[in-house]
Parts: sequence; C-alpha cells; structure tokens
Amino acid sequence: MHTLPALSSPAHWRRLGVLLACLPLAACSFAPVVAQKLGVGVASDQQVAEATAKNFGVSASQVRVSDLSRDNSLNGTIIYYNAQVGSKRFRCVMASSFASDSLPKCVKPGEPLPTAF
Repeated sequence: MHTLPALSSPAHWRRLGVLLACLPLAACSFAPVVAQKLGVGVASDQQVAEATAKNFGVSASQVRVSDLSRDNSLNGTIIYYNAQVGSKRFRCVMASSFASDSLPKCVKPGEPLPTAF
C-alpha cells in the first residue's frame, strides 16, 4: 500500500510549491483560448478599420476594409485583410487578443506580409 508523506515533510511542501507555481501559468495560457471562444477581445471590423486609420494617420472614414480572415492561435487572433486608404490599396495583418490589439502592418499588393509581431 502507498503512503503519503507527512504534511511536515520537505517533499510535501516542494510538491505543493510546484503545483502552486504551475497553476498561474496554466491559467494564463488558457485564458486567450477561452476569450476567443466567448468572442471577448477579438477586434471587430470597425476596430480593424480604426487601427488601420491610426496607422496611416487618416480618419476612419477614409479607410475601407475587406476580405477579413481570422486565424486563432494560443496567444490571440491574427487578422488578415485588404485595406483601401484613399485611392491606395494594401494587404494588412494585425494581432488581436483579450489583452490588446496591435497596430496593423501593411504592404502593397504583391509584397510579402510580415510574420512577426
């Protein structure tokens, strides 16, 4: 029969310490997934347009966003889309999570999109 170590033994406190140290890490890595499933913290189409306008230094009314696609990952959502700012067209990518949204990174059509945030 297996016996548990006494509560006063160092092995017990070490195991308890490891468990308590791992709990916040598990909760932090699981929180973005829960937020995405609940639709919390993922940028709306209007927020994407506003972020794009801010990036180019124009008003949101001068930005048209189309062809949005979202790629959910453990750390948040990556949003790919086309933007028209005035008469110029761009392909853009931005990160969105329950913590914050990044400014988009945009390139001219035909140029490769950045991959790192």
